[in-house]
Amino acid sequence: MLHARLARSSNAASSQSPFRVSETTVTSHGTVHPVLVITSRVPRVFGAERIEALKKPIALSSADRFLIEQTRERGHRIHLAVFRATNEKGDRLWAFDPGLSSAEAEELGYLITKSLLPVHRRMMANGIALLAHTECGTRECYAMRYGARRLLSELDEAPHTDAALTDVDRWILRNMLFHFALDLEHVTTSLFPNQIRTIERRWSRVSDLVTKLPRHFLD
Repeated sequence: MLHARLARSSNAASSQSPFRVSETTVTSHGTVHPVLVITSRVPRVFGAERIEALKKPIALSSADRFLIEQTRERGHRIHLAVFRATNEKGDRLWAFDPGLSSAEAEELGYLITKSLLPVHRRMMANGIALLAHTECGTRECYAMRYGARRLLSELDEAPHTDAALTDVDRWILRNMLFHFALDLEHVTTSLFPNQIRTIERRWSRVSDLVTKLPRHFLD
């Protein structure tokens, strides 16, 4: 039977950053695995305006680059990351506008997932093999999972011209991204141990995919 122990440590980034970044650890089968924990500092609600904005080409934002830098600084020491949708007090910090229709929520989940692929590629290149979103609303979980499935279907029908990029994006969508309504404690202590074993088996595959990816996709 797998057993895990969760330990917390304070390693917060500067208060000027868009996110609070800390680390915790999960102990599985006697081995300690560090986990990067990311929490927004301010509530963010995404609605129709975000849908329209994401339909246009966008570049990496300062917030995106901050997250990429956090993973780069850790130099492949950390392979597990969590993005929290609530803070320690239970305040919701990441949500969809409740006024969105079901179709609009699905479209938003698809567009957000697609827009974040460049970020996730760079995080993967910096060593992150699993990124779990915790404490998400049920509607947000469904929409983000829908977005990943839709993008995978599109890649099957029309792969990128660069085969290495197609392989990396498929791996991210199938194996790296998870969205849970469960809290941080449950995810890290009950779900991560099994995922850690899977990651260990697949790590050489992850490294090989990143090595084959042209550098201009990561600059």
